[in-house]
Amino acid sequence: MISVVGVSKSLGQNKILDDVNLFAKEGAIYGLLGPNGAGKTTLIKNMVGIYTPDEGEIFIDGQKLIDGSSMKEKIAYIPDYQNFYNQFKVKDMVDFYRHTYRDWNEERYQKLKELFSIQDQKKIRQLSKGMKTQLGIHLNLSIMPKVMVMDEPTSGLDPVIRREVLNLIVQEVSLNNTTVLISTHNLGELEQICDHIGMMNKGKVLLETNLDDLKEKVRKIQVAFKGEIPKEIKEHKDLLKIENVGKVYQMVVKEGVEKVMEEIKKYDPILLETIDMSLEEIFIYKMGGEGYEFGDFTF
Repeated sequence: MISVVGVSKSLGQNKILDDVNLFAKEGAIYGLLGPNGAGKTTLIKNMVGIYTPDEGEIFIDGQKLIDGSSMKEKIAYIPDYQNFYNQFKVKDMVDFYRHTYRDWNEERYQKLKELFSIQDQKKIRQLSKGMKTQLGIHLNLSIMPKVMVMDEPTSGLDPVIRREVLNLIVQEVSLNNTTVLISTHNLGELEQICDHIGMMNKGKVLLETNLDDLKEKVRKIQVAFKGEIPKEIKEHKDLLKIENVGKVYQMVVKEGVEKVMEEIKKYDPILLETIDMSLEEIFIYKMGGEGYEFGDFTF
């Protein structure tokens, strides 16, 4: 549904995106991860037509995203900060969307007002960041999008509304087969709802994978030996990181956890078990600890 092919983009003298390739299939919730400055927001702005790539192409539902493309009105965009017209009232912004998007769904808009209870007569400039975000989500869900692109969509929301927004995203995908791409630093939220993830750094997408597959491949082994840890285990090629407290070692394995376990068993350990890792832990180990440098970590 979203296909980014060889996209590069410079802003001034700085090359922000460098031959980016990304694919999010129809009906998927795709989480885009990366440190600050990785190029996530620039990539998103290319996806929604705010920027034009210097090189490469972007396709939405098989159609090339170009100026004048009819697909643009099928894309819901929730940026990190909503730049509505400050002099407008809420009802003016609703009318703007109502008369701009041909698939505007009034019934859905009215139903969502039960959750997003923002007064119609309020001026946009009177709204907090969180209220502007709620308004943006409310309006964009009402245009019946085929694609939703969201940059920090829960930033500024209180915990109750945040939970409801995540539920709405999942429902949108389930009911309408909408494709959703979310960029956020809240990896706990992504882990709750995403089925695919991409990791960016320094203007490149370095990894795309199914989240369940990633969590199955990257595991933590906890082990203790009667004596010192064998050199063959300590230097095993599939270990991302190893640390210990006393005789108990925790090893992060990037792939082939079963093979590593079999190797360990040859040394008759007194403790051996695997521990599931959260997406946040995987991301931290994947990124490494020094300047967010990626290590040798491929699938």
